[in-house]
This record gives sequence, structure tokens and C-alpha cells, in this order.
Amino acid sequence: MLSIIIINYKNEEKTIAYVKEELIKVTTPHIIVIVNNSATVESNKKLVKDLNGELITDISVVPKCENNCYIISEKTNLGFAKGNNLAATFSMKHFEITYFLFTNNDIRFVDNNVVEKLISRINTLPDIALIGPKVVGIDGKYQSPEPYTPFWNRYVWMYWSTPFITLHRKEILFKIDYSDNAKEGIHYKISGSFFLMKSQDFISCGMMDPNTFLYGEELILSERLRRIEKYCYYYPQVSIIHEYSQTISSHFSHSKRQLLLFKSESYYYKKYRQISFISIWFGLNSFKSYLFLKNLFKSRT
Repeated sequence: MLSIIIINYKNEEKTIAYVKEELIKVTTPHIIVIVNNSATVESNKKLVKDLNGELITDISVVPKCENNCYIISEKTNLGFAKGNNLAATFSMKHFEITYFLFTNNDIRFVDNNVVEKLISRINTLPDIALIGPKVVGIDGKYQSPEPYTPFWNRYVWMYWSTPFITLHRKEILFKIDYSDNAKEGIHYKISGSFFLMKSQDFISCGMMDPNTFLYGEELILSERLRRIEKYCYYYPQVSIIHEYSQTISSHFSHSKRQLLLFKSESYYYKKYRQISFISIWFGLNSFKSYLFLKNLFKSRT
């Protein structure tokens, strides 16, 4: 049994369309668990009605839905990690789950049998706990996989090595060129927009770190898996298209997203890579200086 987990945040139409248009292609026996963050009565009703699902307000209560779609109503915004953990806990409590598919709602399948091929491949790899396909943005750029990047490269040199270029960049959340020639095999980080995990390994590694809200989850999962001698695997034989955080962009400004990114990743570097407080301080001030110079540059143009 596969549990497909989706985090919905004020975008019911996108979630409904994804379930009806893309997840309908999944032939593996599965349930769909949607965590409705910042839920309202109206959003719950719409999800339940349009997906013929069952509303869950207490995950300890045995569900009754025969259509295998469950909407967990959450009044607060748990974020990505806590939301996924909640859905995984619900799934394991009431069903015999072998795999988790963690997926955004802004995904389109290039291959109809993406999930089936991921499951088939991971079953041949005893040391692999997490597997992801080729992920391509709507701009044609690759979004996975990613090697480990040292903290100073990511948050210090990134801002000061090419200041005139970075000031002109519209986005600088990431300064990484994902290679379209990445080989199948073990990689440090797989895109968090769509990946499959063995349920037992997800539980054994401690699930996702609840101290993050948004960003950094894939990096932390990689570290947690390595502690139990398990790894992440890139499988480019199947592909998906990722529209890339349209929901996030509509609710969080670019500066807010950058702050969330830095907060999550500095936590990751400090706790999981033992980066010193001094390094984090330099990174934070490089980041703040960049924002100041960028805003100054904009005000003069």
C-alpha cells in the first residue's frame, strides 16, 4: 500500500486538479492523504465534496471512507515538515503502508508510470530509502539532484564573489546550476517536490525534523538517513514537471521566502553539519547586506 501525501495551503483548486488529473494515473494500490493547513469550513467542504473524501479532525479515530481519500483538517499552518509527519502518522496508524509518496500539488507527470517505476527501482536497492525522478521546471531547467554545498560557499561567497551579477538577479534563493547530465545513482539531495520513500526507513530515521517550517527538509532527510546508513537515489528514467512554488510565491514575498530559507538552512548546517555560530553569523550578515544593497539598487533604478 502506498500513501500519497499532499500539503494544501489555501489552494484547493490546484490540489483538486492534481488529484483528478495526475494522481488518477497511479495504478499502485494507494490512499491519498491531504493535510489542509490553515483550514476553513469552506476549504474543507470543497476538498471533501470534489474529491469524494473523508474529513479527518482527529487522526486517532478510525476512518470510514471507501474512496481512500482523506482530508486532515488543521486550523494552523503546520508548514511542510510537521504537515508531512502528521499525514504519515495517520497513514501508519490506520493502514499497512509500505511506501510514502511526498508530493507538491503543482506537479505534472511526463511519464504515466512514474510512481510504478520508482517503486520497482527502489525495490532493487536495499541501501536506498528515498528515490526521486528527473524534475524539470516549466522554464525547462532541471531542479534535481544537488550535491552537498559547504555553508560558506552557499551563504558567504555566493553574495560577494559576483556582487554586480547578484544585484541584478531577480531571484537568488539558489545559485546552483542543476546538471541535465546527472547520472542515475546516489546523490546528496533529491528535490522535495516529489519523492518516494520506504515507510519503514522514514519512521526509522525519525521522520522530518519538526523544527523547520519551509525549506531545508530534503537536506535534513539526507542527513537523518545517513545516520541509519541509508541514502537518496536519483532515477532520471522517469520525469515530472514542477511548476515550482506558485502557491508559496502567492503568499510569501521574495524577501520572506529568503528569510525562511536562511532560517531553515542555517538550522540544518548548525545541527546536522556542526557549522559554528561564527560562521552562521557571517552568513546572516552577508545575507542582510545583500538585501540592503539590493533594495538600495532598486530604489535608484
